[in-house]
Parts: sequence; C-alpha cells; structure tokens
Amino acid sequence: MSPENSSLKSYSNKAQTLLWSALLLSFLCVTLFQGSRGLYETTEGRYALCARETMQSGNLLEPMLHGKHHWTKPPLTYIAISSGLILFGDNSTWGARFYLIPAFILTVVFVYFFAKTLWDPVTGAISALIYSCSPYLVGGANSISTDTLLVLWHSLTFFAFWKAYQTKNRWFVYLFWLGMGLGCITKGPMGFIPLMGILPFCLWRWLGHKELLWYFISPIGIFIFFIVGIGWYFWENMKYPGLLQYWLFHETVGRLAEGEFDRNPEWYKVFPMYFLPVILGTGMWIFLLIYVLYKNKKREGKYESISYSEPQWFLLIASFIFPFIFFLISKSRLALYILPVFIPLTVMIGRILHNALEKNILTSKKLLVIALINALIIILLKGASAYYPNGKDMKQLAHDIRPLLNQFSNPELYCIKTTDLNGFEFYTYIPVPEKELPEEKGLDEKTVLDNIIKAIIQFLKEENNIQRIILLPRKYEKVMETIYLPPNLKIASINKFWSALYYSP
Repeated sequence: MSPENSSLKSYSNKAQTLLWSALLLSFLCVTLFQGSRGLYETTEGRYALCARETMQSGNLLEPMLHGKHHWTKPPLTYIAISSGLILFGDNSTWGARFYLIPAFILTVVFVYFFAKTLWDPVTGAISALIYSCSPYLVGGANSISTDTLLVLWHSLTFFAFWKAYQTKNRWFVYLFWLGMGLGCITKGPMGFIPLMGILPFCLWRWLGHKELLWYFISPIGIFIFFIVGIGWYFWENMKYPGLLQYWLFHETVGRLAEGEFDRNPEWYKVFPMYFLPVILGTGMWIFLLIYVLYKNKKREGKYESISYSEPQWFLLIASFIFPFIFFLISKSRLALYILPVFIPLTVMIGRILHNALEKNILTSKKLLVIALINALIIILLKGASAYYPNGKDMKQLAHDIRPLLNQFSNPELYCIKTTDLNGFEFYTYIPVPEKELPEEKGLDEKTVLDNIIKAIIQFLKEENNIQRIILLPRKYEKVMETIYLPPNLKIASINKFWSALYYSP
C-alpha cells in the first residue's frame, strides 16, 4: 500500500472512530436516567399534561389543557410527547421525555453531516462528538419543551442549505424548505432562526461575489414549507377566527418585544440565561479549546488561522452572532431558548480542534478522553438529579402527599402562591388549580394576612361533603406563624418544600 493510500485509510478510520464514539455517547448520555427525575414545574408539567389531554381528546391538531384549547404552541411537540405516552403509559415520565432521545441523536447526526459538508468527515465527526456530550445540550434534551425538537429541525435546515448551495440539487432545496416548515410547526417564528445567518450569507455572496442564489426560491419548496409550516395556522384560524391575531400580537410581538408573559425580561438576566451557558455549556470542551488556542498562539504567534472571507466561516459566524443578538434583545428569556446557537458554535469548535489535530497539537485519544469525561459528568448529574430533593419535582410531591390523601375520600386540591400544578395532575390525575388570594391595598400587613386567612378558611369550609386541601410552599409558613390561626385549620408538612392546609371541624 502506498503512503498516500495508507494516509487516506488512517484519515477515514479516524473519522469513523470519532463518529461512532459520538453516536454511542449521545445515546448513553441522553438515554440513561432520562425518565428517572420527576417532571419539574412549570414547563415540563404543562407540556406533558397538555400532550396527554390532546391525545385523549382524539384531535392531535388542537392542543388541549384543562379541558380548553391551549394555543400557545403548535401541535408537533405535543404529538411527539404523546408518542412516548402511548409506548410507556399516559403518566410515565419516561414516556413524556422519550421523544427527546431520537431528537437529540438525530441532531448529532445532522451536525455531523453539516460539518462534513462544510469541510470534511473528520471535522464532521469532531463536531458531532462535541455536540453529543456537551452538558448543557444533553440537559436540554432531559427537559420537556419545544427547544430540543426545534434544534433538530435547525440542524436539518443548515445541512440542507449548504448541501443545496454546494450541489444546486433541487432535492436539497426541498429539504431546506421542509426543515424550515418543521421548525415553524414546532415553535412558530422561531423556525426562522437559521435565516438570521443564511440571509446575511446570501447577501454577502451576492454583493461581494456576484453570486445569485435564486434557485432557493423554489415553488415546490415554498409549497412544502406552506403545507408543513404555515398551513396549520391558517386552518385553525378559519375554524376559530382571531387566532392569527393572537399568535402575532401576543405569542410573538407581546412575548418577544414587550415581555408580556414575564419570562425574565430584566436586562441582567441575559448573563445567567445566555452568556453563562454559551461559555460553559460545552463542559470540558471549552477548556480543550482554550488549550489549543494557547498552544497555537505559542507556536505560530496567532490563536487560529480563520479566514473570515471563507464562505464556511462566514456562514457559521453569522449564524452564531445574529441569533445571539436577537436572544439578547428579546424581552422573553428562558435558558433553553439559546440552544440554536450551539449548532454553529460546536461546528466552529470542531473545525478548530480538527486543525489542531492536523498540526499534532491534539490526538484523537485526547478528544475521546475529554468526551468520556464530559459523558461521565452528564450521566452522574442526571442520576443524582433523580434523588436530589427539589421543590419543583412533581413526582416527589405526588409521592410525599399520598399518606395525607389516603385519609380522605376524593379530596379537592388547590394551591396558592404558585401556578396550577400540572405535573402533579399528570402523575395523580388530580387537578390542582391555583386559588387566587385577595389583594387589598392600603391596609397594614397584619390586616392583609388576617383577611387572607379568613378567605382561606371560608374557602375550605364552603363544601361540607368534600374535603378541600390547599398546597402551600413551605417558605410561607414563617409568615403564618406570626398571625393567629384557628385550631380547626390544620397545617400538615408534606416535605421540606410543601405544606398542606385543610379545615377539620
């Protein structure tokens, strides 16, 4: 065998080893302990309960929650959750989180194809390896929401775009529009996030290189996008006039520009919500990246040889910076919103580590060691979270309150100072709506507390034949200790996070 053929075989073996390692680690990281931790309030419980109610309603296209239409998100995520509930049981945590397993693994696959199409198989395999065992990304795939599923469609969109750009093959153009459509039917306008990098790239290629990309404006592709991504919105608006207005002015403009849903609108929340995950979300990979940049600087006098005029780098940088800025200025901020920027981020890190591999700064063995350390940390954290007490864990609350519930026949449960406990209802089939307390302004604190207690007692006594129980976060017990409580108002400690109030005549 010639030296050239031997080198090619070694290169191919390296890519295959890294890729298979990425796939194996992604499976282990996302699957182990996936259903061990209970559903957390508020997001996980709401999604799981809505998926079950939608499934039981017989109409998967119209999400239902508490017997009413729940239009905040399109139906695809609820359908995905329902598939796991059918397999594992309609109050199974494993069932509710099952869809996240194939979604995460397929994202790793498309990250590989995207990076491979941008450069080469080894870059693709390293990028996939980084994505497969980054703690923040696996953590996102252990939390029920739209975001992990959305990122899957983003990864498909990026891969299809670059493959179509490379080959001008119409099938990849169609696949590009399909990915966009699946993103929109998963999370509405957030399906357009890849365009924040793709459109500047197309504009740059047109203005700077006279390169026209009109072949992306495909009638068949646009039709696919409309049917998959937009058709549902118009169909439901025809049945329920006014929905489009609600989605546009409340779920989009109100949420993003005005902070209508109170999702951490304060400016300083961008640091824990977005900057910290981007800096530390890949775990040990960030330290390996710093090491590589340091060694490169010491050897060549510069951190990395990045050509910003190279189309691949322009697309990746634009696809990271513009969405990141968008998330920073948005008034609605939750930690998993930032997941889409990790696609270009992991590919950029993958390319830098590939170059270090070529310069013998790194070895494949070091890459695998870092991946294994990250995977071990992830698996241990997932396992520990199943047993670490948390006030948001509704499986734990459902277990701990059982001795109290067994004392009564068909009690009614309510909660105060929190939202509806959807996750609790998911496990127990017992609804726990929020009981609103009176808000009286202009009165001293003691009078307000006395009036609240009177309202609670009156509410608990209203139904003589039904035992009513109110769940209360234990942090409010200290307040209740400062006022007089009638002897018939019982306070039962459920666990270190929750108490129960009930009236015993």
